[in-house]
Amino acid sequence: MILIELNQLLKEIVNKVAAENNVKLDKKLLAQVEFEISSESARGDYATSCCLKLAKQFNKKPFEIAEVIVSNFNEKKIADIKIEGPGFINVFISAEAKSALLKDIIIQGDSWGLTKDFSGKILLEFVSSNPTGPLHVGHGRGAVLGMAIANLLENIGYEVTKEYYVNDAGRQISILTSSVLLNAYVKNFEPDGTYEGEYIKELGERFKSMFGELDEKIDFGPLDEDKDIRLDTISVYFKSKFSVAWQEAKKFSVSQILSLIKEDLHKFNIVHEHWFNESSLGTVEDNKSDLSKSLIAIKDGGYTYSKDGAEWFKTTEFGDDKDRVLLRENKEPTYYLTDVGYHKNKIDRNFDSYINIFGADHHGYIPRLTAAFDVMKKEHQNLEFLLYQLVNLYEDGFKKTMSTRRGEYFSLNDLRKDLGPDVIKFFFLEKKSDHPIDFDMDLAKDESKNNPYFYAQYAYVRCCSILAKSSFNPETDIDLKEIENCYEIISKAINYPLILKEYALERSPHSLVHFIKDFSATFHSFYEQNPVLTENKITSNSRLLITSITKLILKNSFRILNVKPLEKM
Repeated sequence: MILIELNQLLKEIVNKVAAENNVKLDKKLLAQVEFEISSESARGDYATSCCLKLAKQFNKKPFEIAEVIVSNFNEKKIADIKIEGPGFINVFISAEAKSALLKDIIIQGDSWGLTKDFSGKILLEFVSSNPTGPLHVGHGRGAVLGMAIANLLENIGYEVTKEYYVNDAGRQISILTSSVLLNAYVKNFEPDGTYEGEYIKELGERFKSMFGELDEKIDFGPLDEDKDIRLDTISVYFKSKFSVAWQEAKKFSVSQILSLIKEDLHKFNIVHEHWFNESSLGTVEDNKSDLSKSLIAIKDGGYTYSKDGAEWFKTTEFGDDKDRVLLRENKEPTYYLTDVGYHKNKIDRNFDSYINIFGADHHGYIPRLTAAFDVMKKEHQNLEFLLYQLVNLYEDGFKKTMSTRRGEYFSLNDLRKDLGPDVIKFFFLEKKSDHPIDFDMDLAKDESKNNPYFYAQYAYVRCCSILAKSSFNPETDIDLKEIENCYEIISKAINYPLILKEYALERSPHSLVHFIKDFSATFHSFYEQNPVLTENKITSNSRLLITSITKLILKNSFRILNVKPLEKM
């Protein structure tokens, strides 16, 4: 790639000039000596402001440094190199080099944009919704984000394993099980705090038809007015009085809801290679379990203490706002210890990096999980968190209400049925993950340039339609003058691998969405101003080259976003 070659040459020249002037360059400063992609053709294809940064160390004016650097440049692919202003250097790539690069892009095809600059194994955890109900649109945003980030990372060489953590053992599962049993066997109960909705009623009916009647009458006795105490009392009652029914209802409910979740993800082409069950972490009594091993690791590090009969972790020493309980007074593990045990299991699987994609409401988990990870990790390992904000649905100008517990929410599957999966993915990824989304369902259905998804797909359809009517041959002569108004398309196409690399390292699929939007709009403008198929073969072939490249770049970009490009609309 030209930019890489130019940057290497620039660094060599700067080092040479520094040596000639007895200047010892700072390594951090040298790292900033590089060209960037120009934003406009008048300033060349690449530009650098490095001379302004080098002036102090060289004790010279930036313009004087630029003159010396330019005089040392000798590169066949450069048509012109100019100094602008106080010492900016602008490089213009030759027409021959550009023509060769553009033709090479067509030859490389679907592999254009792929780089293998990085290596290493990454464990990416995302979605991990409790199996207590169907996925809602917020979970959908996390799913779409995780898949796009995985694709970006794989695109630059990383080996990514995508994992879903199944919380099949916590209090919410007890509430789910109680909710199903109440719907199955108790009439006119007060649902406050239980899971509600048609799917819970259906699970109750199906479980009863499968399991049959209970062998004794249900009698909870007087229940506390406090919702949480009441729920726990009901769960304890079912567990002790109807232990077989409880275990079967728990297994049935989790299994059925997990099937719904997997089906929803499948319809969005979201793939997890590994599903990890919380229940597999074991108990603290078992020295070989992940729970026990994580507790031992933190104790061995000297970061625990006992207080009020509980075992505490000194997370404040790692930046947390308070220390955290690992074992309660009754020696039961806390939710936190369960999370720590899961991360111990992750560490022992020996990945190089771990990325957790959480909803923004989990931001408080970051300091405490980071603390545990730093104590338990191996030297080469690191942990990263990405948070995503809420999704607010709007239709006909009104916001839709959502409550998982009461069953009053617009599920991800409902949204898919209404709009289709790909427009949802595009809209979910359009904004930076730490910004909330106001999802306009009416706009998502609009078939005009106002809908960014439609307009991007329409650009791809146009490319397919034009190329289907032609016999494009990339080996045929082209004339860059015929496509000189396509600077933005040409520049982005040539630098596409570097652009994708930047988006991957920044974990920013939203940038790729905006790239697609801008790239599509530029092609639409080109198409409307320049008839592609003309009587002049060189003109036609030059414009067909731009069309073919546009199709290729859009196809590869859609693939990374996990969106299917449309050949017809």
